Amino acid sequence: MSTSLLYHTQKVRDFHHLNHSYSGELLTWTIIRAPGKFHCSSCKSPRVSATRTGTREIKGLPSGCLKVQFSVIMHRLKCHNCGAFNMEDLDFIPRKKCHFTKKLAENVIRLRSEMTISAVAKYMGLHWNTVKDIEKEHLKKKYASIPLREVTAIGIDEVYVGKNKFLTIVRDMNKGDVLFIGDGKSGESLAPFAKRLRRMKHRILTIAMDLGNPFTAWAKEHLPEATIVYDNFHVIQLMNNKVNAVRRRTMNELEETDKRALKGQMHTLLRNEEDLGQNATQSLTVIRNTYHDLGEISLMKECLRNVYIIAEFEEHARLAFIRWISLAIETGVPELKTMAKTIKGKLEGIVAYWKSKLTSASMEGFNNKIGWLNRQAYGYRDMEYFKFKIYDLPKTKVEKKL
Repeated sequence: MSTSLLYHTQKVRDFHHLNHSYSGELLTWTIIRAPGKFHCSSCKSPRVSATRTGTREIKGLPSGCLKVQFSVIMHRLKCHNCGAFNMEDLDFIPRKKCHFTKKLAENVIRLRSEMTISAVAKYMGLHWNTVKDIEKEHLKKKYASIPLREVTAIGIDEVYVGKNKFLTIVRDMNKGDVLFIGDGKSGESLAPFAKRLRRMKHRILTIAMDLGNPFTAWAKEHLPEATIVYDNFHVIQLMNNKVNAVRRRTMNELEETDKRALKGQMHTLLRNEEDLGQNATQSLTVIRNTYHDLGEISLMKECLRNVYIIAEFEEHARLAFIRWISLAIETGVPELKTMAKTIKGKLEGIVAYWKSKLTSASMEGFNNKIGWLNRQAYGYRDMEYFKFKIYDLPKTKVEKKL
């Protein structure tokens, strides 16, 4: 076995092959460092004395159907330059106390794009956790520093990941890259991202988010020059929540026998009016004529949708919203009054949608991909690994199994 073959197949250099043996599907190569190739691990001086201490087993890249293992004869080195006593370093492993080669780790990363962790572990003869840790270390280095220099528009949204835990995701709205992941769903979860903004150069001019106060307050404090945009998705979503709240309140006020007319009608109330079938349209007409508050909020929901359909310019939208706010208050429906107050307080951010045309719909789609990622693994115990997988998710094919 030549030293050239050791290098070109396994990236092992400065070692001599002594012998090899077979045991079932395992090929074991016994190797030793070549004379004159020793150096001190502290000062890198070649003026050292080497004493054999034993062997160390290192997993290598499989060769065909055979799993490969190196039996490395190890030496303890005494440096005549700095006086240090150290074990010799193995340059072909990723880090000290590692039991696999760099070449094997590189191949694990390649295979992970097409194979599950369990399949890679079985093929490589590694433990499941070892494969996961190799990928985790790779992703950690890959996303150690995410530049903000070219980012002009960001989206901020929270996503539920199970067990009453939320993550706050910040994405580049133009490229789709994940810029930051924070724990929780408050403004405090963005504190590390705020530090990055102070430290790094950026050109963030627009921020898309939901209508929640925590993110709004954070944006005004840390990005005061940026324009906040509340897009139509979140406005209509909040309006639908109000419709559903009125439906539940109305049902709670009815006798059990009178609730039948409203049971199973949630989708009739929440769907766009033009998408309803004939039977659903008739049911909606009956509901509007029978229940005052439900009828009022159902009509006002459609009016709110029409603002986004009809208004062409920012000022047209502003006037339409002001009129809608006035009509909503006149209805006397508590939920509509609350919605009118919210729109009035967020009006500048809502009409900014017409100027920027920035929508966070892609953020909601990305949240679905995060849910897919979580389901594929039946949940993640290692939250740090899960976050790195989210960073890599824009480049991941969602049709493959993880």
